[in-house]
Amino acid sequence: MVPAGGHVLRTNVATAKAVIRHMFAEMAERCADEQARFESRGDRAPQQKRNEWALYLDGERVRRCEAGLLGFVARHPECRSAPLPPAHLRSLLMFQHAVTEDTWDVCCPERERRHCDTFEGHLTHDGINSQLIKDAHRSEWSVEGRPFTVPAEDRSGVAGAGARTGASEERQLVMAAFRDGLVEALEEFLVEFCKRQELSAQGTRQMMQAVTTQMSQCGLANLERCSQASNIFVSGEGLEQRTAYNLSTMRTALDEALKLSIYCLKTSFSTYHTAESLARAADSHDDEDAGGPLFCSPSSYLYQYATLRFSA
Repeated sequence: MVPAGGHVLRTNVATAKAVIRHMFAEMAERCADEQARFESRGDRAPQQKRNEWALYLDGERVRRCEAGLLGFVARHPECRSAPLPPAHLRSLLMFQHAVTEDTWDVCCPERERRHCDTFEGHLTHDGINSQLIKDAHRSEWSVEGRPFTVPAEDRSGVAGAGARTGASEERQLVMAAFRDGLVEALEEFLVEFCKRQELSAQGTRQMMQAVTTQMSQCGLANLERCSQASNIFVSGEGLEQRTAYNLSTMRTALDEALKLSIYCLKTSFSTYHTAESLARAADSHDDEDAGGPLFCSPSSYLYQYATLRFSA
């Protein structure tokens, strides 16, 4: 049942049904093709890959996912305000599905998971996604308004050749202190939130793992893969990427929730590809001009942003 919301909501639900069917048909086709390739080679796929196939090739599980996404559309304020184009709804639904499945993944037994994420911590044993800690210096962070940012000179030193050939001991100490401070701030903030929600030890661990997974490369990959800009691939010497994660609490109608904002800004590029131009490049072996990138103004930028809400 769709809650009362007028013609706009009914229009968006109808559009979403078609978008969702197409989404899962694509996923099922991709999984079937992957499965066939492994079988034709006589190879056994990794367990995580087989778990992914089990999700998208099982009609009953797909129907549950579809029902969950339709419920999301019915509750989403944006879907009540104006009719949304199919491309907009597709991005919204793909992102919601990706985050939902990532969250379910941390609640599953390890043998049923679709990802190989590991978790660690300072104040907790396994509350923080390891990839977040590894890449902490690459992004800007805010935990309930408290900023964590590595100075540009230290960030470039870690990412560049100096990190491979032995950066200064002082810089290494600065980076270690930064990571420790960020991890402990995240742990303290999330543990206190979970205490207020009266979560069990297991529930606290799962909440922390779910949130910090989206604050790692996984969340950024979801944003890039699901956004309407996912078929634009910028390139060129001097390309810069700035990412930021902002974690805070927010009030809801009934209680308190976690609010996570993610953004990615790419600048300083003057060439790019689209899915269509890449296809032309693959087909134009003898025509270098036809296979080249597209050009844009050096002042161009690509901006992606999403806000997530986590509730107990």
